[in-house]
Amino acid sequence: MKLYENVVIGNFLYGLGFALGSQLRSGQLPSMVNLLQQTPDDKRLGDLLMAFPGTVRLIEFKTEANKSKKEAGRHQFLSRIFSEKLDELPDLPGTSRRVHWYIETAPLPSAALSARIEPYLDAFGEGARQRPKSSERFQNFIEELAAGILQRRSAEITRAERDYIDLVRLAQGPEETGTGGLVLVAGSGGGLHFAALQDLMDLNLSHKQWIEYSQERYLSLQREMKQPDHEMPDLKRPTLGRY
Repeated sequence: MKLYENVVIGNFLYGLGFALGSQLRSGQLPSMVNLLQQTPDDKRLGDLLMAFPGTVRLIEFKTEANKSKKEAGRHQFLSRIFSEKLDELPDLPGTSRRVHWYIETAPLPSAALSARIEPYLDAFGEGARQRPKSSERFQNFIEELAAGILQRRSAEITRAERDYIDLVRLAQGPEETGTGGLVLVAGSGGGLHFAALQDLMDLNLSHKQWIEYSQERYLSLQREMKQPDHEMPDLKRPTLGRY
C-alpha cells in the first residue's frame, strides 16, 4: 500500500480537530492552520504551520518511502544558524524542540499507521531513518498536541515561539511570504467563524494591530470597488496575535 503525505496530513488535521473538539469544554478557540505543502512557503517554513492562543507549531511530514535529502539539508542549515545565535538566544534549542516537529510515517501490513515523531532538531543524522516507528505514536501525539494547545502559556513563551517561526523563515532569506491564511474561531458548542489574512505571517501582529490592518484592508477594497461603504464586518470576534 502506498501512503501519500497529503493523505497523512489530512488525517492528522481531522484527528486534531476531533481531539480539540472533545477536549474544549467551554468558550471559544481562535486558531490558524496553514497547509503549506507545495506552496511557495513550503521551502521557507514547512508543510504545516499552526497558531493557537499561546501556541505555535511547525510540522514537517515525510513518508518512509520518500528518499529526498531536502530536509537533511535544511536541518544542517538551521542547525548552523542556531549555533551562531546560541550565545544571544540560549533558550533557542528548547524553543525549537517545543515548536518544530518532524513526522515520518509508514503503512503496516495490518492497515495501521506507524510513525516516528521527533523534534525537528533531533530528527536527522546518521541512522535517524532506521529508528523504530510505533503504531500508537501518531494518535498519541495528536492527543498530546491538543492537550498542550488548550493549556494557558506565559506571554514570554508565546513570544519565543513566534520569534522562532520568524527565525526559520528569515533563515531562508528576507523575502516576504506569499501565502494568505484563514483564522477560525471554533466554539465548544460547534459554531464556526472564519476571517481572512492577506499573509500568514500576520500571526505575529498583536490583536489591536491585526484589527487596524484588517480595517484598512477593508476600506482599501471598498475604494477600489467604488461601492458604498456598508456596515463593517465584526473584526473583533477573531483573536489573533500575542495572547
